[in-house]
Amino acid sequence: MPHQLTFTTCTSYDTRLEGITIEAGLVLGTRSVIYQAKIDTGGQACLFMRDIADTLGIDVETGHFRRFQTLAGPLSAYGHEVTLRTLGLEFESLVYFAADYGLPRNLLGREGWLQKVWLGVVDYDALLYLSPYQ
Repeated sequence: MPHQLTFTTCTSYDTRLEGITIEAGLVLGTRSVIYQAKIDTGGQACLFMRDIADTLGIDVETGHFRRFQTLAGPLSAYGHEVTLRTLGLEFESLVYFAADYGLPRNLLGREGWLQKVWLGVVDYDALLYLSPYQ
């Protein structure tokens, strides 16, 4: 039995980059930043570089502490509420900022992003479909 989904956005992504990479905007008060982020459907939460928190004026250690288990070992991070913008969609999200500097990439994971969108990927054509979760 066929199923049909309708998406509000369709965009291509650069297959020359490692993983599926899109722009992610983070906003807190009057400050905003735009960085590249990897879509990580297996990642539990959204995780961003500590430098981004600094730019937004966030005191990282005042957030909700969480220890993530990664392939490289444990990683400590702190959660903060921000406005998250991706491909024309915007919503309030709890995202985590690494406790230490040097995180090599930003990740859009399940909590804070994937649970708020409908996502379709046609990797062969490098197409990404996105809508807000209904």
